[in-house]
Amino acid sequence: MVLQQVYRAFTVDALVSSHPLSSREDAVNTPQQIEELFDAVTYSKGAAVLRMLSEFLSESVFAKGLHNYLQEHAYSNTVYTDLWKKLQEVADSDGNVHLPASIEEIMNRWILQAGFPVVTIDTHTGSISQQHFLIDPEAVVNKPSDYNYEWFVPITWMKNGRNMGQHWLLNKSTSYELMKTETNWILANLNVTGYYRVNYDSQNWERLIKQLTSDHQAIPVLNRGQIIDDAFTLARAKILNITMALRTTQYLSNEKEYIPWESAIRNLEYFFLMFDRTEVRGPLEAYLRRKVEPLFHYFKVITSNWTRKPTRHMDQYNQLNAITMACKTRVKACSELTSMWYRQWMKDPNVNPVPSDLKTVVYCNAIAAGGVEEWDFGWAMFKNSTVAAEAEKLMYGLSCTKEPWLLNRYLHYAIDPNLIRKQDVTYPIVYIASNVIGQPLAWDFFRAKWQLMTTEFRVLILGIVKTFSTEFQLQQLQRFQEEVAESGVSLGTHAIEQAIEQTKANVKWVSENKVQVMDWLIQQSA
Repeated sequence: MVLQQVYRAFTVDALVSSHPLSSREDAVNTPQQIEELFDAVTYSKGAAVLRMLSEFLSESVFAKGLHNYLQEHAYSNTVYTDLWKKLQEVADSDGNVHLPASIEEIMNRWILQAGFPVVTIDTHTGSISQQHFLIDPEAVVNKPSDYNYEWFVPITWMKNGRNMGQHWLLNKSTSYELMKTETNWILANLNVTGYYRVNYDSQNWERLIKQLTSDHQAIPVLNRGQIIDDAFTLARAKILNITMALRTTQYLSNEKEYIPWESAIRNLEYFFLMFDRTEVRGPLEAYLRRKVEPLFHYFKVITSNWTRKPTRHMDQYNQLNAITMACKTRVKACSELTSMWYRQWMKDPNVNPVPSDLKTVVYCNAIAAGGVEEWDFGWAMFKNSTVAAEAEKLMYGLSCTKEPWLLNRYLHYAIDPNLIRKQDVTYPIVYIASNVIGQPLAWDFFRAKWQLMTTEFRVLILGIVKTFSTEFQLQQLQRFQEEVAESGVSLGTHAIEQAIEQTKANVKWVSENKVQVMDWLIQQSA
């Protein structure tokens, strides 16, 4: 789940860092101890379910139970049920915790079943239902579950900005009169503490979008990111219409916070991959340019014309988003900014003026806007670099040039161990394949030279064809599969099959969504 990756602040380290044992020398590894506790549990990625558990128990109960568990088992091997027992003891003695079942009964449904549910709320009837969430609606779940893929779901929610507390969903579906409304917006999974996705009836989606447009700050910032992420993911799973997902981004011209922007950018990345060389790219670019220009200008102001770092960490992250998306959608001021920094560096190679957290986007866009002089300077800096992280940023930046002959030169450099280390050969080739001009060059190069790169075959094939989305590209891939088979080399067979399956999925997605997306984007610019 994208948001589970974004919200790294809510890790196990954060949950235990404030507890007494975490400051003791003999318990310095308690976060790892908790993670190790869950290593044996097949279906629990650990922090997400613990955070949910902490929320419905209350932080104080969770902290005390965790403290007692760590104190008793600091030097012994345990199983996760030992933690449940300690938490249950504290919950029972607290008196303010009211659960529908024991902690073990509740948590077994989360850690012993594959995946997680999507909760659907119908504000017409007040019904709440759950189903096993599958990104591929045609997927067949062969593994049976003792719990029939039902969860005990703690649903925190609000109505028109008012926190309505928590309601437990214990069955496939139930009715809850308080969620029945024709005028108020309902929002579930407050601050995304629960490990589930949320869908609504179309009218409630409309009300949420209207609220975002009129006053987005009435909705908590984490939930603004959740609304976008859930909508796009549900659209991928064919549960929600693609245009409804796109509509959750309409308010972004007023959004300044990192999490909603990060959610939107990650979800829209697939759109860029699929539509990069189609007629959809122009309207997509124009639409997002209008959304990101206010954000770009906001950071120009708060950084005093890009002369200082934003003070908030989240703003530092979002400044990178603003510059990346502004340059990607061809905001003129963004190209001027990145080129200015790069030219300053070219004038004095010993003093790099580019902020360290912006180097990747600056190198890429300055080299893309320049010519051979900018490329050769970047190559010289790459060869002179003694810091691996800096070298990797330059390696990526060099792949962004718009000059086909420079891209071809770079492809040949990639397989020359005197110029680029053999263990790094995959990077330039895959990077070039992500460049709309370089993609066909990288594909042709790989087909001609693949027998020289058999150890890197899987990474290369999957990286190069990730933008394939047409029947013709699928046919090319299938012909390449035949060529490899005829060569007698068995290596890479599974990787090609993976690439073909992904390409088929891409072709299907584009055929189902291209017209809708194109029409909607054109309407936005009308």
